[in-house]
Amino acid sequence: MLKAYLKYRKTRVDAHGLHSPFVFDFYNEIIKKSKTGIDGAIENLRATLLKSNTKIHFTELGAGSKKGNQTERAIKSIAKHAAMTRKFGGLLARLCEFYAVKEVLEIGTSLGIGTAYLSKHSTNSITLEGCKETLDIAQENFKKLNYQHIDARLGEFSNSLKILASEKRKFDLIYIDGNHQLEPTLAYFEFALNNSHNDTFIILDDIYWSREMEKAWGKIKADERINVSIDLFRMGIVCKRAGQRKQNFVVKY
Repeated sequence: MLKAYLKYRKTRVDAHGLHSPFVFDFYNEIIKKSKTGIDGAIENLRATLLKSNTKIHFTELGAGSKKGNQTERAIKSIAKHAAMTRKFGGLLARLCEFYAVKEVLEIGTSLGIGTAYLSKHSTNSITLEGCKETLDIAQENFKKLNYQHIDARLGEFSNSLKILASEKRKFDLIYIDGNHQLEPTLAYFEFALNNSHNDTFIILDDIYWSREMEKAWGKIKADERINVSIDLFRMGIVCKRAGQRKQNFVVKY
């Protein structure tokens, strides 16, 4: 990951290196305004989770954690290593507000911090999780925030996505943060393409987490159906935007 980060540092650009009106606006409205979008209530929940010594039985259905794959983990450990960071939570909230994102799908709920930021400005949010005990905590967090528009679904992701596919929905934003292996990630991306519209944001977390994730990110941004990709190192964002010249951007954040 260090080698990938050094490459990112060397190639990333700010507004002066963006020759796309869409990405230029994205930089000024989403990247540059990094001090906005942080939610006090969500951050208070995070602070509480970070202090919790309660242990839960953790079901890991994907590539696992670099901090270990124990079946029993403390809530504070999950909150520290797996929860959406404050910085990127704010980014997602700003994105959803500025682009009027209403229909959200998240693959990988964890404790619900990222879900909350994604859902702050949405009308309907669906979040998928494979571990019952973490999802139970997330749903308690949603109640504390009075977020009643989140549809939390438990199950193995491929099965949950089959059910969703039968519902024939189109999402404004699809956030992929589950499994972290090459083939499943590409399968989730294919689902996203088939259940999105021209302006949908497809966002992948941890794109440099492993060689498999790097390879998945490379294949996704090269896909001929994608015309815009934005590399923020931790996250990768892609959009179809048919008719726009295909461009890949590495953006400072």
